Amino acid sequence: MIVLFIVLGGLLWLISLLLFAFSAWASYKLMRLLWGKIRRALLRPGTAQITSYEVFTPDPEDIHVQDTRPQIRLELDCERHGQRFQVSLGPLTCEELFPALDLPAHHIACWLSDEDWRQLLEKRWVTIACDWRLRKAILTSQIRNDRRLLLISFLSLSLFALTVTLSLLPH
Repeated sequence: MIVLFIVLGGLLWLISLLLFAFSAWASYKLMRLLWGKIRRALLRPGTAQITSYEVFTPDPEDIHVQDTRPQIRLELDCERHGQRFQVSLGPLTCEELFPALDLPAHHIACWLSDEDWRQLLEKRWVTIACDWRLRKAILTSQIRNDRRLLLISFLSLSLFALTVTLSLLPH
């Protein structure tokens, strides 16, 4: 009987150790994600010049493709504090690209000819934020979404802390 309690106690201890390790790993991943969102939300939007582009249409036979409209990959020339560097952006849909070009998004405009794409994108400036540490470009719409997410998270956490504090006060 004592051996059974020792074995069960050992199993419970092992399970609790595994749960602790998993929660530590999950907390680490969540904090990295949150730190990335905070860092992206603090980036300042600017402009970058399109140096090259690639327009491609996803294969409709591919089961993972949900949108068969053309997608665009951009190579950009960013400048930060007088230092220039190349970054990539994409693949983007037309709904993401046109607002970055300060143009209204329109579904028909996705189906431009090669010459029309060239006229639209060649030597054009796009509104983005350049993350010079990661050598990555981020759309300003993504930055706005990150800022909204952080604001909602902060307000939720503040409301939770206020609720806990008020529940601990003597009545």
